[in-house]
Amino acid sequence: MSEHPQAESLTSRLNQSERARLVADIDAALPRVHRYAPATPILSIPSLDALIKGHVLLKAECAQATGSFKIRGALNVMTQLSRQGADRVIAFSSGNHGIGVAYAAQCLGMSATIVVPHDAPEAKVDCIRRLGGEIVWYDRLSEDREQVANALQDKTPAPVVKPYDDWDTIAGQGTCGAEVIAQAPGVIDTAIICTGGGGLAAGIGTYLKSHYPDTRVVTAEPEGWQDHYLSFQSGKRIKAPGDGTQWCDGLLAPIPGELTFSINQANDAEGLCVSDERVATAMRTAWQCLGIKLEPSGAVALGALLSQPELFQGQRVLVTLTGGNVDDQRFSECLALAG
Repeated sequence: MSEHPQAESLTSRLNQSERARLVADIDAALPRVHRYAPATPILSIPSLDALIKGHVLLKAECAQATGSFKIRGALNVMTQLSRQGADRVIAFSSGNHGIGVAYAAQCLGMSATIVVPHDAPEAKVDCIRRLGGEIVWYDRLSEDREQVANALQDKTPAPVVKPYDDWDTIAGQGTCGAEVIAQAPGVIDTAIICTGGGGLAAGIGTYLKSHYPDTRVVTAEPEGWQDHYLSFQSGKRIKAPGDGTQWCDGLLAPIPGELTFSINQANDAEGLCVSDERVATAMRTAWQCLGIKLEPSGAVALGALLSQPELFQGQRVLVTLTGGNVDDQRFSECLALAG
């Protein structure tokens, strides 16, 4: 893959050439992604439009074959690696990225080893295995997953496909924003994006702002894991308190990625954090109104809209529904919590 700007080389604000380069790379990623992952639909719920006296565009990434948006970055990175002769990759993931990498490996005739925490949801682990991914366990509390992946790489050299803090991963995730521009022409006033490491927000935010410079980019995180919210306030990367529940297992990155934070900060991103109860309410809303089962991590952006609708009055708002890989027990527990 070609050389791309890293965090330390980006200006405090993306200059025109850097932004144009990322937008061009997102456009180039579209055919790689769409070869195996068609565009996902944009849905609407009339009661949400009434709530903000505007229009809410629900981008249903939970409709991906892998159940989440992570397939986008995996396909963009791994298609290029495959063309360069790689036949095996390593990844580390709390679940959805691992599923995306395993799926991409199956599509491209590659093999994949995924470093996964012991407490990963069973539904996600089973999906990785069904797709042919080899699982290596690690302890989230005592081990660093990237170090575990690097140790595997030392034994059997293979490229590591990063979940968010990588230019080509970000470009792949940004294809979600390119689809929105094509599917729903017109100004997007605000984009609310479920955020763990920040790659989806960086990709979507950059693409939307290249078309509509005044679009607000809002990261949505669960309470106790609001590292982006704290980092935007302080102007530097801050670790999350880590004192919330682990229901939103896909959004527990302890600190924003270096590259993703540089891009999101340059895009003037803002942060919101959401309580478990509001996440559960969002899950119930999607289920009752759309018949869609969202996982908690995939419902946080909708939870942010429901938590503070006054922030979005009269606007055209994009809300990402980023994942639907949830087992029946967890889903029932969440619906019971909904207020």
